[in-house]
Amino acid sequence: MTPQLMPARRPSHALPRLSAVRRSLSDAPAPDVADIFVGLVSRLNAVAIQVHRTATLRSDCTDIRSYARHMGESHVWLNEALLTALEKAGSSLTPDYVPSPEQQRDIDALQLSETTRFDIDYIRFQNRLYLDMLSLCERFLRTRPSMADLSIYALTLCDYLRHHLTQFAPTLSPKQASAA
Repeated sequence: MTPQLMPARRPSHALPRLSAVRRSLSDAPAPDVADIFVGLVSRLNAVAIQVHRTATLRSDCTDIRSYARHMGESHVWLNEALLTALEKAGSSLTPDYVPSPEQQRDIDALQLSETTRFDIDYIRFQNRLYLDMLSLCERFLRTRPSMADLSIYALTLCDYLRHHLTQFAPTLSPKQASAA
């Protein structure tokens, strides 16, 4: 499937709808904000892991495969760091590591991307995913969460995502590149 066909299916595939994230975080009572954030960010990390692992298998470019392998390992580490932050905070919140059925369909669509277009489809997918993760973290931080360790995790994740978005800024629209 080419990137031109993917947006026709759903503009922000493999990602939670931003309006749903916005509503979830702003309308939720204070204790639920952290729970919603943990569920969404851990699920998005799981999506990232699957997407990067797909790229290690599908890309014809050794640099992309190497990058994807590193990124997949980094997202495993990010989920471990999330668990550590929750443990330090004494929280009983539980991460959700399973992509939603809709997210899984979008990962599957990437896996079926045409070989000649796979690398650009992969990078665009990653960029959209990272922009939504960045937006989620920023919204979470604006709620002034009471869990300092979770705030530090969100700040660290923001820096990490911004760094990787700048690596592929030429594949972003000017509006998206300025947001990163």
